[in-house]
Amino acid sequence: MSKIDWKQVEQWNNEYVIKCFLKQSEYGTMFIESTEGDYLIDADGKRWLDFYNQLYCVNAGQKVPEVQQAIKDATDRYGFVWDIYTTDYKAEAAKMIVKDILGDKGWASQVRFTLGGGDSVEVASLIARLYTNKNLIATREHAYHGVSSGAVSFTTTPASRNNAVTEEYGKSLEVPGADFQGSFMCPAPFCYRCSLGHTYPECKCVHADGTLPCVKQTEAVIRSHNVNRVAAIITEPAFGAGTIMPPKEYLPQIQDMKNRLGILWIMDEVLMGWGRLGEWFGHQLYGDIKPDIMTTAKGISSSSLPLGAVIVNEKVAKFLAEIRWNHVSTFSGHPIPVAAAVANMKYLIKNDAPGHCKKAGEYFGQELLALEEKHSSIGLVAGAGMFWQVELVKNRETKEPFIADDRYLTFAGDQSKYPVHIIADKCAEKGVLLGGFVPNTLRIGASCMVEKADMDKAINAMDYALTYLETQF
Repeated sequence: MSKIDWKQVEQWNNEYVIKCFLKQSEYGTMFIESTEGDYLIDADGKRWLDFYNQLYCVNAGQKVPEVQQAIKDATDRYGFVWDIYTTDYKAEAAKMIVKDILGDKGWASQVRFTLGGGDSVEVASLIARLYTNKNLIATREHAYHGVSSGAVSFTTTPASRNNAVTEEYGKSLEVPGADFQGSFMCPAPFCYRCSLGHTYPECKCVHADGTLPCVKQTEAVIRSHNVNRVAAIITEPAFGAGTIMPPKEYLPQIQDMKNRLGILWIMDEVLMGWGRLGEWFGHQLYGDIKPDIMTTAKGISSSSLPLGAVIVNEKVAKFLAEIRWNHVSTFSGHPIPVAAAVANMKYLIKNDAPGHCKKAGEYFGQELLALEEKHSSIGLVAGAGMFWQVELVKNRETKEPFIADDRYLTFAGDQSKYPVHIIADKCAEKGVLLGGFVPNTLRIGASCMVEKADMDKAINAMDYALTYLETQF
């Protein structure tokens, strides 16, 4: 299929490339020759249906012609232009975000482009601290916001906190200094395994005003740190690495809380934005939500090129307009990725990607629920659009997980026994890439433009894999 010498590629890869997730001796090379739609194509020409959507970031699908052409056109015009200058691409991309996509939501004002998701979180936290002149930022259990020093301080999933596993399995080595810098942790709205010991929806009756216990406790934790020292709370609308869909009351109640306390709200839409949950941005699934600052990346360009952005409301934009903030990155607002973003946004708008994803999710969700009826190892199905959480359990009634540490596990130990890896291996036999990040939970999603035939293929592979899993346990 290709004239590439893949044996030479493998040699170079083994000798010169630093690996992630695995030791060098554990690494198995999978050659990707090209991509197309929802498929990765390997060096032998085999097509792999990608229900990881890479890192849940190729929202429009792979290699959209309009986006590819826009990148080629931009490279004909530009090499590099740094952020102090203005290009038509940068101005149009900002206008599209604020007016064309968020214009009817009544909060978005201006945009700062960044290098990607973690960088967006870094910039957003700096803006929040500058604006409020306060240091502390509240985060939550099972959160993921990036692995650079600032972003990792809001990341609470142990396996994602920039850690490593030493030669001795079972010993986790965290990067010195990668700690919770100016942040503190509040409870997550993880109703299936509530850390506060409640059960949803009965928990809505715990407090007379109907406030969820996790929200009430979040407010208590913020107040215990002295609200006069707290700049903001940062949330994902649904948890990416943690893989959790919150109940419908959660985000509206967080909004009421942050308004009452007078703190800012950073909404991390890096993974859940750009149609992923069947809305332009994930928080819109939960009603009339107005964050003060929003981070995004991934789907802004459908990952055709690296790009992120931070969107702020009018009061924060006015503050930034009146200060001289000496903060710049060489590649912020680079014209080539921003050109890709403009073309990508136009494609998503023209093809109503959120609407397509919503309908796809309605169908796919019903198929997952049908699997739940068939397979006793499924304890929970939750999700929307092309982001789905499937909890795998030994016992549906007791919710006993296969791996007891669940979301508190690191990458230590023999991972071959994790349910998600067993499912991944069996799905791969059917040509489907599908699995999860935490040991008992499948995190599932294709592009926003996924076709019914591919959803059916993924469901059939899951059925096969779950049958095998249940014969082993």
